[in-house]
Amino acid sequence: MKKKNPKILIAFNQPVGGIYNNYNGRITKTKVEKSIDLSEVGVIEEFEEIRDSLNNLGFVTSNLNILNDIELLIKDIKRENPDVIFNLVESVEGESTKEMYVAGLFELMDIPYTGCDAYTLGLCLNKHRAKLFLKAHRINIPNWRLYENPIKFLNGGILNFPVIVKPSHEDASVGISEESVVYDETQLKTRIEYMYETFKQPILVEEFIEGREINSAILGDGTKIALPLSEIDFSTLPDDFPKIVTYDGKWIKDSVYYKSTIPICPAPLDDSLTNKIKSISLNVAEIFRCRDYCRVDLRLDKKNIPYVIEVNPNPDISKDSGFPRAAKAYGLSYEELLVTIINFALERG
Repeated sequence: MKKKNPKILIAFNQPVGGIYNNYNGRITKTKVEKSIDLSEVGVIEEFEEIRDSLNNLGFVTSNLNILNDIELLIKDIKRENPDVIFNLVESVEGESTKEMYVAGLFELMDIPYTGCDAYTLGLCLNKHRAKLFLKAHRINIPNWRLYENPIKFLNGGILNFPVIVKPSHEDASVGISEESVVYDETQLKTRIEYMYETFKQPILVEEFIEGREINSAILGDGTKIALPLSEIDFSTLPDDFPKIVTYDGKWIKDSVYYKSTIPICPAPLDDSLTNKIKSISLNVAEIFRCRDYCRVDLRLDKKNIPYVIEVNPNPDISKDSGFPRAAKAYGLSYEELLVTIINFALERG
C-alpha cells in the first residue's frame, strides 16, 4: 500500500579488497597485493545519486551499509523501521553469491524492497543454471560448457571457436577482458586455468556471437514494458580488440574499452527487429520472475538473429548508466524512474 511520504531506507554494500587478486580478468605478471572491485565503488556512487535525488524530492531517507554482522543488520533495520528498502546490495564482504541472502532477509522481515526478489537474484547470478532455464524455454542462446575445474566440464558438446570465457557466478563484467575471447584449444586451456585459479569457481565457456550487442531494459512489476533498446557501438575499438563489453569498459574511465564502447539509445534497428528483441526480452523477464527493473543483454549474429547472453536483475541505475538512459528515451526523468521503482515496491507492501 502506498504512503504519501514513505520512509525509505537505502541499503548498499561497502567496497572491500582482497577477494580476488584481479577483477578485470587480464593475465598480468605483476602481482596485485590488494585490489578493489570498482563495480562495488560504482554502487557507492549510485547510492549517493539516488539518496540526493530522493532527498531533493522531499522523501525521508536513511542509509544502511550492509556489513557481515547479521544481528547488527537486523537491529539497524528494526531501528530505522522503514516503509520500503531501496535495495542496492550487490554483495556481502565482496561475495556476490550472498546478494540474494540479503534480499531474503528483507522478505523474512516482511519489509517491501525494490528490485528483484531473492529467487531471481540467485538464479540470474548462476549463469549456468540461467542458461538451462533459457534453453528449457526455447530461448535462443549460444552453445556453452561449464567447467567444474580446468580439466572437467559438466555439460555441453563440441563448441565452435571463437569462444568467450567467464566466471560463472559474477556480474558487472568481472573477469572479462580482451583476453576473454579465445580462438583455439591451447588458448582455451590457458584461459580456463587462469580464470579458475583467479576466481575459485566453475568457469563458463560459450560460443562467441560476433555481431552487434543490444541491451533491452525492462520496467514493471506484473505488467512490464520494454524501454527503447540500446546498442553498444564498437566501431572505434582497435581492430585487434574483440567487440565485447569488458570490466575496463564499464569501470576504468581512461581505458581503451571505456572510451570506445559507446551506448546508442534508441538503437538504430528497424521496427521488425526492434519488436522481436523486445518480445524476447519481455518473455525472458517473465521466465525469470524479474520485477521492477531488469536488463536483458543480447547479441545479433551476422544474419541479425538475436541470442540472449545475460539476464541482469537490478542493473546499475546511476544517472549516466544504461537503464536511466533508456527510461529517458521513453519519456521518464531520472527522478520519475526512481519514484516509479519505489511505488512498485510499496504496492507489494
